[in-house]
Amino acid sequence: MPEDQHDGADSAEEGRPQLRMWDEAGQETAIGSLDDGERRWKILVIAEPVAEDLVRGWLSFRLDDERYDTAPVIMEETVARVVERAVELPEPMLRQLFSSARR
Repeated sequence: MPEDQHDGADSAEEGRPQLRMWDEAGQETAIGSLDDGERRWKILVIAEPVAEDLVRGWLSFRLDDERYDTAPVIMEETVARVVERAVELPEPMLRQLFSSARR
């Protein structure tokens, strides 16, 4: 990188607002499956850091080329905690989220 270009740390030192890139943006983790009576859907949680100490997560139900995503339904401090919370969701809640995502 040329010396006349500043990286994020240089700008932060100058007190200017920063746009920060997150290494974990959009991290997908498989957490199980859901049988809708006809087919078995793979369930993934997608965790996206939105601030240094805030991560939002949503569920994605997938089968072959079909995909249904929820709106963000989990907010936590870390990606790991978003995944933990998603794994803890009871089956009736997963079914309700799946139904809502398909609309």
